Amino acid sequence: MDHGGRVLSRNDAIDPVTRTKTLQPEGCRAASPNAAAFVEERRGSATPPYICSCIVPARSPAVGWISPFRYRLVATTGRLLMNAFQFSVRASSLPLLAIGLLLVGRVGAESARFANASKARIEKGYAVVQFADGTKTMVPMASLPDEDRAFLTALSSQNPLAHGKSEVVVAKETFNVKQTIQVATMVGLLETVQLCSPSVPRNQLGATCMLYGRVHWLDIAGYPLDNAAIYRISNNVDPSRPWADPRYMQGLAMLTTTGKPPPLIHNLPPQEVDPFEWARGELRQGRPILAALPKEIWQALPPGFVAAHPWNGGSVGHQVVINGFTWNQETKQGTFHIINSWEELFEFDLKTEAAQGGALVIEQSLSPRGEMPAPTAEEIVKTITFLRTAGKTNLYEVETNLGKRRVAATSEDGARALVENAK
Repeated sequence: MDHGGRVLSRNDAIDPVTRTKTLQPEGCRAASPNAAAFVEERRGSATPPYICSCIVPARSPAVGWISPFRYRLVATTGRLLMNAFQFSVRASSLPLLAIGLLLVGRVGAESARFANASKARIEKGYAVVQFADGTKTMVPMASLPDEDRAFLTALSSQNPLAHGKSEVVVAKETFNVKQTIQVATMVGLLETVQLCSPSVPRNQLGATCMLYGRVHWLDIAGYPLDNAAIYRISNNVDPSRPWADPRYMQGLAMLTTTGKPPPLIHNLPPQEVDPFEWARGELRQGRPILAALPKEIWQALPPGFVAAHPWNGGSVGHQVVINGFTWNQETKQGTFHIINSWEELFEFDLKTEAAQGGALVIEQSLSPRGEMPAPTAEEIVKTITFLRTAGKTNLYEVETNLGKRRVAATSEDGARALVENAK
C-alpha cells in the first residue's frame, strides 16, 4: 500500500492482544526515526487488505513519550470502532431486507385476486373463499394457477372456513338425444323409415362433394356447421382437385372429431355380408348413412335429370348421404333416399336394384347427437373352419356372435385366441 509516497513493508509478528498482523511504514521510520506507525490487516479480507493507523511522533511535547502498548491500544480501538460501524450498517439494513422478503413472498404467494382472502375451505375440487369484507366466492381448483392453489390450500389449513347450509353438487353434463326419425311405419309388407333433412341444403363448390356430403351428414345428426367452418376447408384448396391437397383431407377428418359431445361414428363392419341390410338397421336407429357413388354416377341418377343435363360418362365418384329407405322383405325391393349436394338435384330416391353391383357403397353411420355409446359386446367363437395353408401358417374362417372373419394362425387354438383376445 502506498503511504504518503512510501512503500509499506510487512511485519509478520502477530499481536497477542488484537490477533492481527502489525505493519510498520518503514519509509516513515526512515524519514523520522521518532515516528511509529501501525497498519492493521483484516484476516480473510481481500479488499482493502490494510487499514493504516494514525502516525504519531514517538516523542511529542503534547503527549510525551508513547509506548508501543499505547500504539497497539490505539490500533485495537480503531479496529473495534470500524467493526462496530460495519455491523451497524448491516444491522440497519436487516429490517428493510426482511420487509422486502415479506413483500416478495406475499406477491409470489397468491395473485391479487386473493390478496384479501381471510378464510378458505376446499371440498370436491372446489375452493370456497371468504374475504376480509365478508364476501365469499367459489372457484374450481383446477382452474387456478399453482401459486393460488398452494395459497388456498395453506389458508384452508390455517384459517378453515366453517361449513354452511349450502352443499357443492357437481352435475354431470347431459345432452338430449336429437330425434332424427320422422317416419317409421309398416304398411302391409312395405317398411318405410325417413329421417329429417339437413337444416340448410347446401350446393357444393367445384368437386367438394366429400366436404358437403359430410356437412349434410353431420347436420342431420344434430351437428350443424356454419359457413366459416366450411370455407376454412374449401377456400385454401383447388376446387377442381381438392382431394389431392393434404389440408383438405385433414379438414374433413377434423369435422368428425370436434363437437360437444364428439360425434359417435360407426364403421361398416368388415365381415358384413349385406351392407344394405346393415344400413337399414342403422337408419332404424335414427343414424344417417355416409355413402358414395364410386362408379359412373349418371347410372344412378333419375332419368329425368340425365335427360335435362347431358352427361359425358366417365368413372366419377360422388359423396352422398342416405337418410331413409323403403323395403319390402317379401319381394326384396325398395329404395334408398339420397341427400345430394347439387342445387338442381338436392334429393332423390335410388332403387335397390340400381344400387347393386357397386353403384352405391355404404361407408359409415352417425349416431344422433346425445346418443350414448353402447357397451362393447364380447365376441364369442362359434365355429372354426380350416380353409388352406398359407406359407408357414394356416387360414381359418372363424364364425362368432358378431359375424364371420378370416384369420391366419398356426392352429385352431391360435385362431380362437386371436379373435377372443382382440382389443
